[in-house]
Amino acid sequence: MLTKITKENVSMIENDSFRNYAQIFAEIEENTIESIKSFGLSLEQNNDETKNERLARLRKKQATFRNNDKSIVINQLSSACEACQTGTGSYTSFVTLNCHRDCYFCFNKNQEDYTFYLHHQKDANEELAYLIESGYVLKHLALTGGEPLLFKAETISFFQLAQEISPNTYTRLYTAGDLLTEDILQQLQKADLDEIRISIKMEDSIKRRQRVLKKVELAQKYIPHVLVEMPVIPGTRQEMKDLLLALDEMGIFGINLLEFCFPLVNSRSFSEKGFTLKNPPYDIYYNYWYAGGLAVAESEDLCLELVEFAIDKELSLGVHYCSLENKFTGQIYQQNYSQPMNDTYHFSTRDYFYKTAKAFGKDKENVRDQLNRIGEPFIIDNDDDFIQFPVRAIPFLKPNDIELAIVSSVIEARMNEELVREVGVDWTTPSLFEQTDIDSVEGER
Repeated sequence: MLTKITKENVSMIENDSFRNYAQIFAEIEENTIESIKSFGLSLEQNNDETKNERLARLRKKQATFRNNDKSIVINQLSSACEACQTGTGSYTSFVTLNCHRDCYFCFNKNQEDYTFYLHHQKDANEELAYLIESGYVLKHLALTGGEPLLFKAETISFFQLAQEISPNTYTRLYTAGDLLTEDILQQLQKADLDEIRISIKMEDSIKRRQRVLKKVELAQKYIPHVLVEMPVIPGTRQEMKDLLLALDEMGIFGINLLEFCFPLVNSRSFSEKGFTLKNPPYDIYYNYWYAGGLAVAESEDLCLELVEFAIDKELSLGVHYCSLENKFTGQIYQQNYSQPMNDTYHFSTRDYFYKTAKAFGKDKENVRDQLNRIGEPFIIDNDDDFIQFPVRAIPFLKPNDIELAIVSSVIEARMNEELVREVGVDWTTPSLFEQTDIDSVEGER
């Protein structure tokens, strides 16, 4: 068992050197929270107890828990969603970041070169050709936006090129659905498009939503895998349940329920609607690439309720809750996997951070002697008063009930150099620690 160290519980650490070391991470958390508050939205009261009750019910009802519980599924799941967990063999491109919609929660403004690609097209075909020519093994390929179908010819050409130069790649298209026509779908079918994901906006009128649902139904005739993918906005419980029933009646492949996020802009709209932010905002505080922003409070709880609703109603479509944290793991995997590290580090198959154990202060010498006895490597840091060693050695420290830090690290490239950055710390003891705290059990995804 691990206990995450936060600003609320750092004082529980009895070892003075350990507590001083952990205080650094608690201060990072506190500074991050203050920075988040500056956007103008408050954070909710922590609701872990309610969440844990919901998760326990879903486990009992045989929902599939993936990616360290960041992704929850019933029935079927797109292979592209499975690949997203590590990002291996996956690539997503766009033609434009322009869109005919103006959703208040859109995070495109956070994308790199957003203003440029509002007015200029990206040569997605050239990018794709370069990837294939360079020998990249492309298993999943997507085109997103903005709205790709603002440039119909370029969108169709992109998938035609994929069909030609990488015929075994699983392809998918993201669209708001408004601009879909039967002619476009026929051409996408000829280009062997495997999957289309259509978003439905709950802020739309019922009439407009019905028009998009007609496009979802039309896509069923031409595309093998039709999904709806949308953020789940607090306060839309009954509308979302009605939507699940309607989509199941259509027989579509599935729906991705995305955790609703505040994109760090347009705070006035979120505040006027009474939204607050999820607390804690992150499991591990880090600079993640995903531009979606911060999770909004109560969205996750509604997503979990909808998964449970789908189970209780025995719906046949795939229902997938994709949390904000689920979108981060591909980045961490790509940064850390296969990096050359010294033997005191362990690559976690649970969250893809590197893990190492540390003992502090008066416990250093005792741990050093035991590590020497069993032949395990270690590093001593006198400045911060700790000994660092591999987590696999922890069971050999029993029955010593000493306080240990399990530190999470990520590899960063800076100035043509790979650096180890410590980003989180957990508390444990030799008697409490289990290898499953940091590694997935066999068969768990």
